[in-house]
Amino acid sequence: MTAVRLRPLLLGTAAVLATTHVLGVLFDDPPLRHAEILALLALGGYALLGELPKPRWVVPATLLVLVVEAYRTAPAAINHDRDLRLLLPAPEGPSPSPVLLTDGLALTWAPLAVSLLLLGAGRRWPIAHQSAARRRPVVVGTVLATLLFVAYPAVRLSELALDLSAREQSNSTSTDPVSTTVLSAGSVLLAPLVLGLVAICLTAVLLRRGRAIAAVGAALLAVAALPQVDLALATVDLLLAVRWNSAVVSSFVIAPPSLRLAPLPALAAAIELIAYALLAVGLTRAGRRGQTVTNSPR
Repeated sequence: MTAVRLRPLLLGTAAVLATTHVLGVLFDDPPLRHAEILALLALGGYALLGELPKPRWVVPATLLVLVVEAYRTAPAAINHDRDLRLLLPAPEGPSPSPVLLTDGLALTWAPLAVSLLLLGAGRRWPIAHQSAARRRPVVVGTVLATLLFVAYPAVRLSELALDLSAREQSNSTSTDPVSTTVLSAGSVLLAPLVLGLVAICLTAVLLRRGRAIAAVGAALLAVAALPQVDLALATVDLLLAVRWNSAVVSSFVIAPPSLRLAPLPALAAAIELIAYALLAVGLTRAGRRGQTVTNSPR
């Protein structure tokens, strides 16, 4: 089977495995534990069979980063014999450690590394000839996207600060100042914020190089950083709940895993996988199309 026929098969296989992974994240019950790893490997085979951009190690390196992260975050085996799970309170002792920059970085280091690698390589690719009228929308869109993306974490931090101020006034047992908690939350949001800004810059670079499909994938990476902002803030909310709720019942029953949905992590996973697929398609197809145009007779 030739590479031309094998590449669509690999892309379709990656799509099916990615859908399986997203459904597993959504229902917290993965039918195939390593579906994401297999999807990325199929996507890597699709990219390697195409015309890779220079330097040729960049795309394989980004896929290797994603496979490592997928292996690191692969879900553990679930015991389906247990219908219910019990939550026990944590033993009394020192308060939980504060959330730090590393907590946000753990959520976004892989797409951030991919964006930085492609941005460093893309800046050296030849720029497509475009008129000033076509370049102006790219500049304006980049500025607007940057402003909107920076505004979202700022609004979420403001909401958290107002909520903390209201709780501090009604809760006399609170010992942590609002500024300390807001600063901790800001450090958690730093990694998703950097991811979004780098992905926006990568989108502009790819558009200037005439790689529209890959640019859409980079833009989706910026969009995927928005759910990561909420997921990072969820770690702060969990810490505050543990600190404030000192009186917890000894144990309580929660819903079975098959009945609990996780829409936000599933949304983030779906957007990221679509972005990676578009980047792989756009980078390899752009290279092949460029080679065809260069070799065509004038």
